[in-house]
Amino acid sequence: MHKNLTLHALGLLLSFSVSGFAAQTGNPVLASHTSDLVALRGDQLVPFNSPKFLSAPYTVLYFSAGWCPDCRRFSPALVDAYAHQTNGLPRFEVLLISQDKNADGMLKYMQTEKMQWPALAFEKVNGAEDLKKLYSGHGIPCLTILNSEGKVVLQSKSDQDANEVLKELQEMLRKAKREP
Repeated sequence: MHKNLTLHALGLLLSFSVSGFAAQTGNPVLASHTSDLVALRGDQLVPFNSPKFLSAPYTVLYFSAGWCPDCRRFSPALVDAYAHQTNGLPRFEVLLISQDKNADGMLKYMQTEKMQWPALAFEKVNGAEDLKKLYSGHGIPCLTILNSEGKVVLQSKSDQDANEVLKELQEMLRKAKREP
């Protein structure tokens, strides 16, 4: 699924790298954006860097916005699933790619929903049009699940809502635990 698109995307994403992290092990999509990530700490967004984040077997790219009613309805389910990951299953990480109209809107959305995962810095989102074009699907909320190699394994579509993709991700994690 999306093999040529994924290879093209990885090449584009690696060209965005402004740090030396792209050569490290871990998800190449995330590694190329390490210096562009922020996370909520108290009432502000601060630079984010975590080797654990880069080594997750699955990463959810979450295209969402605080002004979107469907996103506001879905976000609590993702926050809950992220917060209640069990030690027995492989861990997944989330990266918010905000579709908010300004940085304050993104900050307020992350605060209100208590998002404990990083986001692509708001000022970097507009410069990542290729990232949005390749991974954002048909509207928001959109979940695109990448494996550790940066390949798309699941994506919400117009006929498949974000809740269904989240359930499929959890089933993939249970299956991965059962496999040797």
